[in-house]
Amino acid sequence: MITTHYYPPIDLPMITLTVKDGRLLALDWYNNKTAQIFDKLNQHAVFIKQADLKNDDKNQSIALQVITQLDEYFNGERMVFELPLDLSHGTDFQIKVWQTLCQIPYGQTISYKALATMINKPTAHRACANANGKNLISLIIPCHRVIASDGTLGGYTGGVDIKEKLLALEQGYLT
Repeated sequence: MITTHYYPPIDLPMITLTVKDGRLLALDWYNNKTAQIFDKLNQHAVFIKQADLKNDDKNQSIALQVITQLDEYFNGERMVFELPLDLSHGTDFQIKVWQTLCQIPYGQTISYKALATMINKPTAHRACANANGKNLISLIIPCHRVIASDGTLGGYTGGVDIKEKLLALEQGYLT
């Protein structure tokens, strides 16, 4: 398992990404949510500087793919991520929510209620919000595209200011 840092080309904080067994396990905004999960799973990652990543290692190769796709996303060249993801830390319900989040089109938002309806659990909007909060692969699994029914942004693991910037980027208001 390896971890590296990614620095977005726009005014956003550093992102930590972790790859395990050739799959992206976590993409985390500068906070310790991922570290807490790793402690719970008794897992430890080796930190590798981005400049030292090599394509000849499965995990490092995936990390380089993540970095390339993030660069493309932030430069407005990528709307859908195509990466192997490790969702094994989630429950069946959480995994279903996360997979459904990936169906929300770039630049669009839906409500937690609409998300619950999409997974055929129309009254489970609070559970969907809770599953969003457990998403370790934010941005790639676009939980930032889910907002409150009244149109307010609601919460976001990285902070509402990051959510606001990601939505502005996707809607063409941020360059």
